[in-house]
Amino acid sequence: MTVEDTVVLHISDTGTPSLEGLSRAQLHALADALRRTTETFAPNARILTRFDVRFNDRNSPLVIDLPARDVVVGGQSVSFSHTEFEIFSHLVRNPRVVVGRDELTRSGLGRSVDVHLSRVRTKLGSFGRLVTTVRGTGYRFDPEPGVRVVTEPTSLRSA
Repeated sequence: MTVEDTVVLHISDTGTPSLEGLSRAQLHALADALRRTTETFAPNARILTRFDVRFNDRNSPLVIDLPARDVVVGGQSVSFSHTEFEIFSHLVRNPRVVVGRDELTRSGLGRSVDVHLSRVRTKLGSFGRLVTTVRGTGYRFDPEPGVRVVTEPTSLRSA
């Protein structure tokens, strides 16, 4: 069994405003520079990068964190009932695909799908328009480029 050296680069904005306002591209460029520097000091080490940075409203005005069961609109967490979140997350996991009302009902999400989706749209405010009704068929989630959907519970990524 061999032992492998590992270096973890933890980029965090906790306790310091120095990363405030940086775009994703700038954060990734910073991580790349740190990885290159680390390679000169530990050439044979495996390098992992962990991002722990809050993105501001300008970068992601709507964040849907599926593992955390959280929806953030304009930097504020929005409270969904269990059924509302289940219906919304089902649509989010199938973007741009029409999901029939019957499918949502058969999935154990209740008979009042229309009422729950009406509440979801209201709670999403201006982003409620992303949940489209396809007349006579069902519903569809149409995300915009600024919408961030988190599907993995970890923010650890390999270099």
